[in-house]
Amino acid sequence: MATMIGLFSTVGAHVPFFKKDKMLKVKPESLVSRMSYRATTTIILCFMVLVTCPEWISGGTGVNIDCMHGNSIPDAVINNYCYIAGTFIVPRHVTDIDTEFGRDNSQTGVGPYDPQDPTEEIVVKAYYQWVPFMLFLQACMFYGPHLLYKLAEGGKVRNILGSIHLFVLDKEKRSGAVGDLAKYFAETQGIHNSWGLGILLTKTVYLANVVAQIFFTNMFLGYEFTRYGAQVSSFLEMGDKDRMDPMSRVFPRVTKCTFHKFGPSGSIQRHDAQCILPINIINEKIYVFLWFWFIVLAVLTAVDLLVTVGQAVLPSVRWLVLTRKLRLVPKFKSEELRTKIDVRLILRDLQFGDWQLMYAIIVNMDGITYAEWLEALTQQARDKEELKGADRAPLLEQQRFLVQAT
Repeated sequence: MATMIGLFSTVGAHVPFFKKDKMLKVKPESLVSRMSYRATTTIILCFMVLVTCPEWISGGTGVNIDCMHGNSIPDAVINNYCYIAGTFIVPRHVTDIDTEFGRDNSQTGVGPYDPQDPTEEIVVKAYYQWVPFMLFLQACMFYGPHLLYKLAEGGKVRNILGSIHLFVLDKEKRSGAVGDLAKYFAETQGIHNSWGLGILLTKTVYLANVVAQIFFTNMFLGYEFTRYGAQVSSFLEMGDKDRMDPMSRVFPRVTKCTFHKFGPSGSIQRHDAQCILPINIINEKIYVFLWFWFIVLAVLTAVDLLVTVGQAVLPSVRWLVLTRKLRLVPKFKSEELRTKIDVRLILRDLQFGDWQLMYAIIVNMDGITYAEWLEALTQQARDKEELKGADRAPLLEQQRFLVQAT
């Protein structure tokens, strides 16, 4: 573990996520939440950088679009116009079972069409211009729930834990810190409900954000995204000329562009250009990956939220969480320690917010410190029970006296 931390800490000078202090920091959020805001944001920002560097995919020329046309228009003019105005495909020329590549069209979606025919349909494919901006916006939206979580959490877990989220070798120091934490937790039971509710709401925001991003991306890609990954998986093994390629339909490599200009006699001349879009080779792969990533992330986030809700409303789930981690502690196998820890007594009076705080604490503890903390909590709970019994003793004695007197 130390070797891996040392390895990635050298990368941290350029990637802050891998700094040593970041990797050893208290993590109150779940692994799924970190996948949502940290991993997803990093991946999307890397994709954004990739699509803004066309020289990586266009033979070093840095050209986003290259249009073939007659010699009467300079290349720079037609290329700039078609990139800015947007290119299009003709749906009836998309290669499918009724359209043969090379006979009915020159490329999928590229073929003759009549602009004067009102029934002739074209589909403009201009969103490649907006992919970098869209990716940047999505990266910000995936990081947004984390900012809400930090606002709701308020650094409580980090401040409460101090340094005991790292294993302390000095047993006396560790015992003192564990005792103070158990005392604080016992004295503040019942006041964390509003804090716990805020944590639950931010987890709901994480799920809502992932689902919203799927529909947002679907709208951006002309309602092609929801079926995109499944269709690509079905046709990956087919030949490029024989398949109904969903990637070529959503991100066409070759498109059409119409440029109008005045000729020498003052009449309008129409120039029909055929444009190559190298950037779509990257775009199509990016959105295939994002399709699978969003699906997996949505499922994991939904499960994480259900687990949190289950722990909030089902005491048996809480008991299972605590006992499962205890079984991994080697010293818990001793009969002496098992008599010192009473999980049911610890959980008996816990409210929703108390459990949320407890769970955030135990996931940042090593096994030995965790067992010692439960032992201290059990002692606190037993002391509280004895105190309640002592307070009830005079009342019981008075009731016994009255019964005897009557």
